[in-house]
Amino acid sequence: MVDRKDSTCKQDHCSQGGEIQYPGPHLPEDIWCHIYSLLPMRDAARAACVSHAFKRSWRCYPNLAFNMITLGIDIESCGEDGIARNFTNKVDHILKNRPCIATKTLEIVFRYYNAKVCNIDSWFQAAVTPGIEELTIELSSKSGRYYNFPWSLLANESGNSIRYLNLARCAFSPTDELCFKSLSRLELSDVAITGDQLGSILHNSFALQRMQLKFCNKIICLKIPFHLQQLRYLDVFDGGSSLRVIEVEAPNLSNFQFMGHRKVHLSFGVGLQFKKFDLYFPGAISYVCADFLSSLRYVEDLSLGSRCEVYAKSLVIFELLILIV
Repeated sequence: MVDRKDSTCKQDHCSQGGEIQYPGPHLPEDIWCHIYSLLPMRDAARAACVSHAFKRSWRCYPNLAFNMITLGIDIESCGEDGIARNFTNKVDHILKNRPCIATKTLEIVFRYYNAKVCNIDSWFQAAVTPGIEELTIELSSKSGRYYNFPWSLLANESGNSIRYLNLARCAFSPTDELCFKSLSRLELSDVAITGDQLGSILHNSFALQRMQLKFCNKIICLKIPFHLQQLRYLDVFDGGSSLRVIEVEAPNLSNFQFMGHRKVHLSFGVGLQFKKFDLYFPGAISYVCADFLSSLRYVEDLSLGSRCEVYAKSLVIFELLILIV
């Protein structure tokens, strides 16, 4: 539903007779603003280039996606040395000419070799506002250094409105518990975060439905607390050897996937029943047969992977299927 009380666009639009002249059917101004906000960022920018009214609407465009494609950066023409500079200049220009209005989504994706953008902190200060719903940041880790994500920006009203948080190749080190009461989807990939620090995110994330962790190698014990009663999907990909234990108390988890290079100890809450269960690590088949048959009684999609057991345990797999069915 369009909020007709939001006058940000109205105040910025003026035309002959005090009315905005949009290219198209005659519709209320706030409807045009809403339609414009639904365009992908690159299309919104193109529309602003051909329409005076849309040019003004561009200043209050709420969905910011900064990546090589949306910014129109050609790697070959820029050269390796100029990519980061070109990326930084374009983002700086967009945010500098944008008034302090609410941002709904913010995406910063820059994964080009060892190049590093330097103004990310100021971009967050300008674009992370109360009411933001989706936040994505993906940077390169090839330089061996992680960007220290400014978690304090989310320790207020901005954190309360976040529904989707996707961080890749960052360091996330909150010292206080954060309130992500609207967070429904969390994706962390190659993030330097400990189990306790992850707990500060999950502490108030009562609406969380999906969580994916990839190569977060500082986590030794992953604990999924009981109060995450909306959580249905948990995917864990362990690229190192640090993870030892996964403890799940969330009572309604129905889809679980773990992939790793070594065995981990799995602990699931009493009565937990899976619809989809994927497990890949050495010894996974024997482990499931010994400890988790009761949790797989109603499974609809089962996938087990264990290189050292593919041939030796073929009979065990057949027996497992009989027990489940």
